[in-house]
Amino acid sequence: MEYRQFRTEFLEQVAARAVAEGDFKHSAFVAYSVQLLQDAEEVSDFEPCYFRGTGARKRSIGVDGFAFDDADGSVRLFIAEFGGGEEPETLTQTDAKSHFARLQAFCEEAVSGKLHREIEESNPAAGLAQLLFKERGAVTRFRLYLITDAEMSSRIRDWPESEISNIKAEFHIWDIVRFQRAFESRTGKDELEVDLQELVEGGVPCLGASVDSDEYLAYLCVIPGEALANIYDEYGSRLLEGNVRSFLSTKGRVNKGIRQTILTRPHMFFAFNNGIACTASKVDVVTGPSGLRITKASDLQIVNGGQTTASLAAAKRNDKAALDHVFVQMKLSVVPPERSGQVIPEISRCANSQNRVSDADFFSNHEFHRRIEQISRKLWAPAVGGAQHGTQWFYERARGQYLNEQSGLSLSDRKRFVLQHPRHQVIAKTDLAKYENAWRQLPHLVSQGAQKNFLSFSSYASDAWDKNEVQFNDEYFKRVVAKAILFRRTEQIVSKQRWYQGGYRANIVAYSISKLSRMIEVEAPGRALDFRSIWLRQALTPATETQIAKIAESVFDVIVNPAGGFQNITEWGKKELCWKRVAELEIPLDSTFYKELADHESDLQQKKDSAVDQKIEIGIEQQASVLQLGASYWKQIREFGAREGLLSPDDISILGLACLIPNKVPSEKQSSRLLQMKTRMESEGFPIRTIATGAS
Repeated sequence: MEYRQFRTEFLEQVAARAVAEGDFKHSAFVAYSVQLLQDAEEVSDFEPCYFRGTGARKRSIGVDGFAFDDADGSVRLFIAEFGGGEEPETLTQTDAKSHFARLQAFCEEAVSGKLHREIEESNPAAGLAQLLFKERGAVTRFRLYLITDAEMSSRIRDWPESEISNIKAEFHIWDIVRFQRAFESRTGKDELEVDLQELVEGGVPCLGASVDSDEYLAYLCVIPGEALANIYDEYGSRLLEGNVRSFLSTKGRVNKGIRQTILTRPHMFFAFNNGIACTASKVDVVTGPSGLRITKASDLQIVNGGQTTASLAAAKRNDKAALDHVFVQMKLSVVPPERSGQVIPEISRCANSQNRVSDADFFSNHEFHRRIEQISRKLWAPAVGGAQHGTQWFYERARGQYLNEQSGLSLSDRKRFVLQHPRHQVIAKTDLAKYENAWRQLPHLVSQGAQKNFLSFSSYASDAWDKNEVQFNDEYFKRVVAKAILFRRTEQIVSKQRWYQGGYRANIVAYSISKLSRMIEVEAPGRALDFRSIWLRQALTPATETQIAKIAESVFDVIVNPAGGFQNITEWGKKELCWKRVAELEIPLDSTFYKELADHESDLQQKKDSAVDQKIEIGIEQQASVLQLGASYWKQIREFGAREGLLSPDDISILGLACLIPNKVPSEKQSSRLLQMKTRMESEGFPIRTIATGAS
C-alpha cells in the first residue's frame, strides 16, 4: 500500500471512530494508534487518560494514556500529537523534545506523590498519578511513547536512555511512517533485532539441529544468564510470544525456586532448569575456530521459558545477583516471516504442552474465529435509513484484515468495498470479547483491559465450542452485532450526558450494559432483550436509549465513589466488589422499555433453529472437504495410518469408502470421522494439507 493511501485510510479510520463513539478526533487518534500498537504486540491493556496541565516551576505536563506491563514490571506512558490535515506535517527534534518533556514532567511529579492531590479526583490522570506514586518501588522501567500522524524529520536521532526519579527510562517515537512499516510487515510487528555480539563475545555458541531448508532451521544453544537477563531488561515483554506473555502475567514475575537456585547454587542452574525455547525470523551465523555462533537474531520471541527469563532479570535487578556462573540451554527455531503466523503458535502450543497453559491461552488461533469470520463475510445486514443497499459487518480475525482486503483494489473498487463494509462496522476479536463479557455481567473483567478480558472470554468460548460448536452460527453473529450496536451507542449516550465530565467512560459503559442485562434477568423473568429487533433496525429504540441513560447515571455514581479501602478509581472498576455494588442498585425498568422486551421462549427457539441450520451446514461443508481432498489423498492416509499402526478396523472401513471417491460418497457422519482422522494423522507426522473451504 502506498504511503499516501495508508495515511488517508489511517485518518479515515480515526474520523469514523470519532463519529461512531461520539468522541474527539484526538481521542479517536489515540485509540486507533494504540489498537495498531496492540496488533504489533508493542503494548497491551492500554488505559486512556487524557490530561494537560501545569506542574511545579510552571512546567507543562501531559499524558494521553498508560499501560502497566505485569510481565516485565515496566510502565508504558503515551503522549499524542495529532494534526489530521490532508498533508502530513513534519515532527522536528524540537517538537519531540517538547512532547517528551511534558510526559517526563508528569512522571516526575506523579512519583513525587504531589500530583494526584492536585488533579480533580474524577479525572483518570489523578488515578494514574496515584498508581505511579504507590507502585514507584515496583516499576522496573518507564517506556515513554510519542505517537503522531506527522512524519518524523530525518534529523531526529535516537533518544538515549535516561532516568526519571531514579527509574530507567527509554523513549519511542511512532510516526505515521513507522505505523505503516509495522502494519505492512509480514509478522505484523515492528522490527526487533537483537545483536548478540554486544552481549556475548563472538556471539552465542550453537549446534545446527535441522536439515538445511528454506522453510525451517533449528539450533541448540547455550546462552549466558547475564546475556539473557540483559536482553529481557532491554526489550521486556516484547520478547515474549503472546500466549507466554498472558501466562506469565498471571503468575507474577519471580519464580521462588528459580530465584533460590540463582542465589545459592548458580553453578547448578543449567542442570536444574529446562531452558527456553525461542523463535526468530532470521539469524546471522558465523563459523569460527570453536564452531558455529549466532551473532544476530531478528524478531526473537520466547515461546517457552518466559518465567525463567523474567526470574533471571529480576534476580539481577532486585537481588543484585551475579549471573557469571548461570548458563541457559536454548532451542532456537528459525521460521520465515511468511510462515510465522501459522507455525509459531504451533511451536508455542507444543513447547508449553508440559506446562499448565490452558487452551484458552491459544484461543487467538481457535477455529471459533474462522467460523465467525466466515459468517461475517456471507451475512448481509438490513438496509436502513433509506439506503438502497445492505452492508456487512466485518469481523477482523487477524491483524489488519480490513485494510489488507483493500490493498491492490482500484479507487472505485475500494470505494465500493468501504460502502459495503463501512469502517464503523468492523469488529475485532478483542471487541467481540468486550461486548460478550459486558452482557455476561462481567464488567470488572472488561475493565481489566482488552488482553486480560480476551483471555477471560477465551476460557468461556473455548469450553462452549467444545461442548456444542453449532451454537456459534448466524443467529449468534447477529446477536454479537446487536451487542456491538448496544455498546457503541451507549458510549455515545454517556458522552452526551450533563453529569459526564470525561474519564472512565469505558468502565461506565461496560457496567451499564451489565446492569441492563442483570435488570432484565431479575426484574423481567420470562423476557429477553430483543436482539433480533436491534439487528433488523441496526439501531436501538428510543425507549432502550432512555433506559440506558438512567442506568448510566447511577452507575457513574458508584464508579467515581470507591468503597472503603479503594482510593484509585481505575483499580476500583476492576474489582468484583464494584460490580456487586452496581448489581445491587435499585433502578426501575421503564414501562415502555419493558413492553419492547421479547418473549424468552421465542428467543430460545431462534437460537435452537439457527443451531440446527448450522449443524446441517457443517455436515455439507465436511462432505465437500472430504470430496475435495480426493481418493488418492485418502489412500495415502490409509497407507500411513496402517504403517504406523494408528488405525482401528472401523477407521480402515471408512477410509476404504473414501478411497472410492467419486464412485462412492461418504455420509456426513463418515466425513466428520474422516476429517478427525486427517487431524490425528497430521499430529503423528503426516504432511499437513489445508482445505480451501476452511474445514479441518
